[in-house]
Amino acid sequence: MSRWQAISPFEQHVNPAIGELIRRVGLDKTFVRGEGCYLYDAPGRAYLDFLGAYGALPFGHSPDALLAELASFQHSREPIFVQPSCLAASGLLAQRLLELAPGKYRSVTFQNSGAETVEAALKACLVKTGRKRILSTHHSFHGKTLGALSATGSDKYQEGFQAPLPGFDFVDYGDIQAIEAQLQRYPGAYAAIIVEPIQGEGGINLPPADYLQAVRAACDRHGTLLIIDEVQTGLGRTGKLFASEGVQADCLLLAKALGGGVMPIGACLLAESAYSEDFQNKHSSTFGGNTLACRIGLKVLDLLRDQPELLDNVRDNGTYLLEQLQGLAQRYPSFIREVRGAGYLIGIEFTLDRSHYPQFHGGFTGIMGEQESLVPVLASYLLNVEGVRVAPTLNGASVMRVEPPLIAGRAECEHFLQALARTLQLVAEGRTGSLLAHLLEADAGSPGPGDLPLHAARFDEPVADDHFAFILHPLELENYAEFDESLSHYSRHSLQLLEERLNPLLDPFFVSTVELTSPATGRKVSGDLIMVPRSAAQMAAMPVEESCALIGQAIDMAKRRGAKLVGLGGHTSIVTGGGLRLLDKGIPLTTGNTYTLLTAVEAACRAVHLTGRRMQDMRVAVIGATGSIGSAIARLIAGQAGQLTLVGNPKSARFNTPRFASVITQLVAYGAQSVAAQGSVLARIARRLEGQEAAELGRALLDENGDRIPLKWSNDVQQSLADADLVLIATNSAERFISADDIAVGTILCDISRPANVSQDIAARRPDVLVLDGGIVEMPGDARLGSRYGIPDDLAYACMAETMMLALEGEWRHASLGLDLSNDDLELIEGLAGRHGFKLAGLRSFDKALDPQAWQRYAERFQPVAEPI
Repeated sequence: MSRWQAISPFEQHVNPAIGELIRRVGLDKTFVRGEGCYLYDAPGRAYLDFLGAYGALPFGHSPDALLAELASFQHSREPIFVQPSCLAASGLLAQRLLELAPGKYRSVTFQNSGAETVEAALKACLVKTGRKRILSTHHSFHGKTLGALSATGSDKYQEGFQAPLPGFDFVDYGDIQAIEAQLQRYPGAYAAIIVEPIQGEGGINLPPADYLQAVRAACDRHGTLLIIDEVQTGLGRTGKLFASEGVQADCLLLAKALGGGVMPIGACLLAESAYSEDFQNKHSSTFGGNTLACRIGLKVLDLLRDQPELLDNVRDNGTYLLEQLQGLAQRYPSFIREVRGAGYLIGIEFTLDRSHYPQFHGGFTGIMGEQESLVPVLASYLLNVEGVRVAPTLNGASVMRVEPPLIAGRAECEHFLQALARTLQLVAEGRTGSLLAHLLEADAGSPGPGDLPLHAARFDEPVADDHFAFILHPLELENYAEFDESLSHYSRHSLQLLEERLNPLLDPFFVSTVELTSPATGRKVSGDLIMVPRSAAQMAAMPVEESCALIGQAIDMAKRRGAKLVGLGGHTSIVTGGGLRLLDKGIPLTTGNTYTLLTAVEAACRAVHLTGRRMQDMRVAVIGATGSIGSAIARLIAGQAGQLTLVGNPKSARFNTPRFASVITQLVAYGAQSVAAQGSVLARIARRLEGQEAAELGRALLDENGDRIPLKWSNDVQQSLADADLVLIATNSAERFISADDIAVGTILCDISRPANVSQDIAARRPDVLVLDGGIVEMPGDARLGSRYGIPDDLAYACMAETMMLALEGEWRHASLGLDLSNDDLELIEGLAGRHGFKLAGLRSFDKALDPQAWQRYAERFQPVAEPI
């Protein structure tokens, strides 16, 4: 197990979902000590905390005065939980809050969190007015209990919880006309409007000047109460004690800072307009207003009163931070949209996509920007490399929140600014490799100079009528560095960590567009390549419902971009049952398996011919013969091979016999209608058919297993490899399980599987063995894929090419689906390939053109008739 995979007790027992997420992105620090603006881990490293518990740390970590207040209870023994009774500390804290509040309030009710405080305010307004509706704003955040969640303007957090409850409506934040229109639409219906002076979790959004005053006036006109949620902004966060100064609320809500960073507490201040005995009699809390929390609250107010310079510090340094951050935004306008905020509540909004990085085909930095995962990665880099703690806002993941303790001074601000400036420089350069190195045990140094793509990647929306799409996924670890050359200095170990840690955090994404013209008809088509960021092993390990849903997202993207046909590549075909599990997506699909097997058979037969041998003299094994590609290869190769062995997966040996029976029966039926080479397996089957029914002969061949006709089936891969002259491999395995020790002298291996199944050490250890890549083709004209996947971008995998040729022909229909490929599709695709100019890309080995010297070393034991190219 890698170090990053170690699961903490928090992840195991408290919150597995969030625990796994923060572990993947490297935010899973365990801090053992906090003092002032700094946190410390077990080795003693210091981290500047500019997150500040989302505004709950007015005096930083472990303020002495508050810790002393906590310690005093050990000596005073003042009772903490004594409901119902006359709660002295509760009364004193309420009195102080009523004196400090910006307006006139009748009473205070205490809760244990901001969310509970919102709940109390909603209840107070509903019971006071007798009305049934609440008006809130989009992108607001008021908490995660059901009522507070219903007032929170975020589908992301409401989905699945039957929220919002009936009666909750939303308008755009800052739009007073929208509020007025909604109040007029439902006259006399709204009990309250709930609003934040500054939206915190929504992305640090500031309203227009005098917005709160205008909302107050609208409430007065319509008899609606006003709830001002200062849970995050209250008690100094914006440089003022209250951000809503000058506006009388009916309910004023406080929490976070009131607990001083050492106790949870919330307070709902009720004006006379919202006060009712009904609410007071019915709303209570076992822990709300407890003595310990209220004593801490009183001490917090004392400290704020005794340190008036603290708010001056927040105003002055907040202005400085804002100016400096806006300067960085001017330096990097291409990916920083805006810096906004007040005091020590600042947001940096990023707007980044792949058009910034054409040199890296868009790059993973651009993809993370598009999918709102860039800020978490930047937060991880700042934490682990720079020692600075920030985070994204919850509702707006493209916004980085800057929310230091109120005691942070100019030195801490400079520390943060310098760290951020260094980080933004890496973003500007698209250096994904440097941004992620701390997660992947990689060298953070710069990669060597990379080659620009022959054609710059296009990220615009296509408009062509004849449009297709192809869904692919990473086949080899090297694909990541090919796609984003800022990773080119990564070791395989680091690329493996990249795959393991970050793939599950990414959604499918558009890669590039390819344009083709048929040399026969002149027809032009275009197609999108769309990446599902999961390896074959990752998809195989997922529940089939999850993998199909993920691939379905890619298909939905293809449809939005105008595709009329979608091809499925690699394991996207396998895990969807050859596309059959996605028929409900409402668009024609193809797996490309037909052209893949046609090119594989062509490459294998060409190699045999070039060595001067005849196919009728070859012992051929098809590994994966029970699968869709393997079974169809068996049909075709049986018409030429002198001996054929069908090889199944040994892990499912006891279930393979019925499938072998089906494959042999199809082979017999194919022999009845095909012309086979003299001496081939299929020719011998055809002679036997003259006196037998096809089904009867199929059963006989299964039972004979090579006794009368050299057609065998086996679950023994090693023995089959040892007995073969030519091996075609088409399996669902994501492993390189065919090693140098398994193969007979002089064997040709044609590996169609993607990822490949043939071990790379064969090239060095077995010069007597020829390894061919199956299914690599040339496209017509000067078509380019716009990115690379182990092959040059002027070549394509045959499964891609099948999608392309169907589009060029205008065949917007399903093809090559399911486990058994049809003979009609074999005939159709073979014809379309020739018609539209697709052809085998020579002989290739291990993702490269076959080395003439390697060919010479292999072929010298035979009598070659020509060079392989």
